[in-house]
Amino acid sequence: MQFSSKLRVGLKEMQLTMHYKNVQEYSGSFDLPIEDSDIDEMIAYNINDVESTTDLLDRLEEDIKLRLYIEDEYGIPCLSFDGVKIGESILAKLYCKKTGIDIKELKKNQEPVDDIKLKDVIFPFIQYKNPKLQDVLEDMKKQVVDSHERKGYEKKFVLSNLGYSVGVGGLHSINKPEIFRPNENEYIGHSDVASMYPSLLIKYNLAPSRVGKEFLQVYTDVYNDRIYAKHNRQKLKDKTLKLALNAVTGKMQEESSWLYDPFNVFRIRINGQLILFMLIERLLELDCRIIQANTDGVVYIAKEENRSRIQEAITEVEAITQLVFESNDYEAFYQYAINDYFGIIKGYSESKDPNLIEKKGMFITETKLGKGLAPVVIPKAVINYFLTKQPVKEFIMSDKDIRDFVIGQRVAKKFDVYHGSEKVQRINRFYASTNDYYLFKRKYNEKLKGFEFSYQGKKVDVKKYTDINLLTESGVTILNTYDEKPIEHRHINYQYYISKASKIISELKSVQLSLFDDQTC
Repeated sequence: MQFSSKLRVGLKEMQLTMHYKNVQEYSGSFDLPIEDSDIDEMIAYNINDVESTTDLLDRLEEDIKLRLYIEDEYGIPCLSFDGVKIGESILAKLYCKKTGIDIKELKKNQEPVDDIKLKDVIFPFIQYKNPKLQDVLEDMKKQVVDSHERKGYEKKFVLSNLGYSVGVGGLHSINKPEIFRPNENEYIGHSDVASMYPSLLIKYNLAPSRVGKEFLQVYTDVYNDRIYAKHNRQKLKDKTLKLALNAVTGKMQEESSWLYDPFNVFRIRINGQLILFMLIERLLELDCRIIQANTDGVVYIAKEENRSRIQEAITEVEAITQLVFESNDYEAFYQYAINDYFGIIKGYSESKDPNLIEKKGMFITETKLGKGLAPVVIPKAVINYFLTKQPVKEFIMSDKDIRDFVIGQRVAKKFDVYHGSEKVQRINRFYASTNDYYLFKRKYNEKLKGFEFSYQGKKVDVKKYTDINLLTESGVTILNTYDEKPIEHRHINYQYYISKASKIISELKSVQLSLFDDQTC
């Protein structure tokens, strides 16, 4: 329900990210009869699974309500569906209702499309004055790409001291760790296209060709209904229709989907990138420094005196493209990489509202279900340092919540896992400690012959193997079962966490930009 079939995780991984009280694997074999001596362990294992599943159900109450609402509203039993499948199913239902087509007929496979000429994809209004962008556009028009590839063609180039990557895989700037704080006569702006992909699909009639104008009408109705639901705070309907809108472009590249149309999805994705460069070009003409660009938006540092002219440039791009841009300001922007950053949204200094700290990637401080368990004390310490100047050592050593220090690790079945000399389960929750063993995974190499020897009359078989440390910098204490032990008695290796946070801060502070440098396009 939470994830696509390719990204689904098991209950034990969910126990990790739930911070469930007990992460427990069954030590016996599921392929063999249970020995009498193992019955109690199996019962305890099953009880733990049932109770953790109940806990998970409680945590997913809003997701359950959403799916029950969809079943009620659209007649689609979708309790086990991920968001994309729900969205695709809703659109199929609405389309079949409008056209009278049987859903089985709708889902028949189409002929695959192989090569696509990008010159046939690019909108005629995409034009640039900047010679570098002109070259990029001309190079792109020469490309013929394989529609099956998610990456494929990529072009990297430098524009006004910032690297960019464009192509089949999307647009993103190539960034290094930097801190951006505006001077008194500057501001940090962020402008992105509102609902870029749905808007392009509707404005330029880029619905899958097989379903044509009837689908476009259905999709447009869903788009408008969602705006109404959002405005009127109809949360369940808003979430439902958002799933429907966002399901389309991914499915347009899947041959097995009734929405399959790689040509039109390339038109959406490629033109989305090129439209963003139309805005970037205008921002550079107005002496802006681009901080980052990614998919549908751009962050920039600008002179306050140019604010109205920048808005005029945004309005000009909106008029040309028929899209709508949304903009806001940051008080500061801390960027480690394109997908790892935190931004302080305007208003934070006055309100101290934590919701005005936008966190991405390595700076996320909340553990998300099924998304891996990392020690959040590290990003918490980094963010707090830049906001308050409190030393990371002081912050980390004053954190009394052991959950902020734990790390989760799942190891594939081809490995055995050892904590020192003791074999342990393959899914573990642990923290860096000063008085415990290293944790490592062991793989036996079947190609390398081992050897045998006799010891006290018994034959001993020695196999060749490779050990891989799961946390190279420190020994660890396994904490699969949470307990009430005071944190002062846990022998936490605070230096491990302090050094990690300090390294991030050092890298961010190595290049700090607040003044405008020479910008040669």
